[in-house]
Amino acid sequence: MAIESKMSRGPIGRPQQENGKRRFGAWTWITILLFIALLGGAWYYTQENKGSMDGSAGVSDVSVSSNSDDYQAVFLDNGQVYFGKLEKTRKDFYILRDVFYLQSGVAVDQETNLSLTKLGSEAHGPEDQMEINVSHILFFENMTENSKVLQAIQQYKSNQ
Repeated sequence: MAIESKMSRGPIGRPQQENGKRRFGAWTWITILLFIALLGGAWYYTQENKGSMDGSAGVSDVSVSSNSDDYQAVFLDNGQVYFGKLEKTRKDFYILRDVFYLQSGVAVDQETNLSLTKLGSEAHGPEDQMEINVSHILFFENMTENSKVLQAIQQYKSNQ
């Protein structure tokens, strides 16, 4: 049995570590686990909020009606509502075709009259389609056959 110097022994008779070998302590493991948890939380957050990172509140993930004859009412963040055939084109844009909107006027007897206006009949002569940034769309609704707006659109088309 060899006699070892007490100077080379660690606490409670354990030999000291050799200089080349490094052991991980409890604080190192806690730091590593916290770092992994932080990375996992960041990844989860980005996956959960992927659709609403641009402020669209998930509208970009919603599919539009597959029937090309269906009309939608599109509600924008400026309070305007447009009616037409909505289709998704690019990641951040929808195209609304065959566009109509409501225009209000006040008659002499202070009664508000709403009239349906076709896009393209304005003085500046725009095309009959709109590219709408998805971040400005609050929501859209598919219109049913008994919709008064849809009936007015069909009446407008039959008079053309």
